[in-house]
Amino acid sequence: LVANAAEHARSRVAVSCDVEGGHLVIEVSDDGPGFSPAALERGCECLFTDDSSRSSRDGGRHYGLGLHAASEAASAHGGSVSLANNPSGGAVATIVVPL
Repeated sequence: LVANAAEHARSRVAVSCDVEGGHLVIEVSDDGPGFSPAALERGCECLFTDDSSRSSRDGGRHYGLGLHAASEAASAHGGSVSLANNPSGGAVATIVVPL
């Protein structure tokens, strides 16, 4: 998730960890263009790629595995990954797993 954020960020990537109600909450955010509507809906699906709204510094070599792998790892521990756009700009990926 951090590598995805760094690739799409203009200049900032932030990672935060907190404990809320018996869950570990990890947020990875960037100040890039944010997720497209399709990516917000399907971004954690295996092999889904959509760079229509996000600039890519790697020449477009995406395989649709990163967010899916994070989602599967969280799910294996009873958690989840959610995707959102910051109202002030940029994307946010949030991992929530029970402690």
